[in-house]
Amino acid sequence: MGAMRHEMAPRLESLGRPGSVAVVASIALVSSWLVALQRPIPRIELDLTTWLADAPDWVASTLYPPMQFGTIAGPVLVAVGIAVFRRDWWLSGATLVAGLVTWIGSKGIKRIVDRGRPRLYLPAINVREGDGNGLGFVSGHSAVAACSAVMLVVALPPRWRPLAVVLAALVGLARIVHGVHLPADVIGGWAFGTLVAMLALWLLDRFRPVPRPVPGPLSGGRATAEAAR
Repeated sequence: MGAMRHEMAPRLESLGRPGSVAVVASIALVSSWLVALQRPIPRIELDLTTWLADAPDWVASTLYPPMQFGTIAGPVLVAVGIAVFRRDWWLSGATLVAGLVTWIGSKGIKRIVDRGRPRLYLPAINVREGDGNGLGFVSGHSAVAACSAVMLVVALPPRWRPLAVVLAALVGLARIVHGVHLPADVIGGWAFGTLVAMLALWLLDRFRPVPRPVPGPLSGGRATAEAAR
């Protein structure tokens, strides 16, 4: 058998087509931002919010545990899991930093857009968490969940990656069901968190790429190297 050599495997490859993902996320962020600036709030957005917020209590209770993935605990748990099971300390650290940047950045966007939460426009809405006051766009929970999900996709085997996406989706849905966000808030949060995570991965790939084994010239057979996830 021939000696093995190594090449650098970008973590962003785990997203399949990172360029397309970035374009879609950018379009979603800009589009939802434009919707959030509209006054009055689009009727279709208010109607969808009312319908989802009227879901039975058992639906809200079921969604509450996964909704915590959108708190700062989300990136912390993902970072710990990456450190323990993948031993990728740089990816673990990047997950923590990206999650924190997403959380702080979301608060900054809220102040810029200055759009209220559903209760301001729908006084009779069923608010299941907090008092329903404050700023809405973007949803910080949705943003942090999306950021953590992207980092989790990079760390998980391919067959488990859809679970990370589903988890982030449930967080956004839960925020509407609990009466604390409008749909554009959630879409904007997903998009923003995705872009922050992708930027973190791009920087990580640029300065700390992952080495992967590839067959040397004398090894024969087809390559068995597995790209770093």
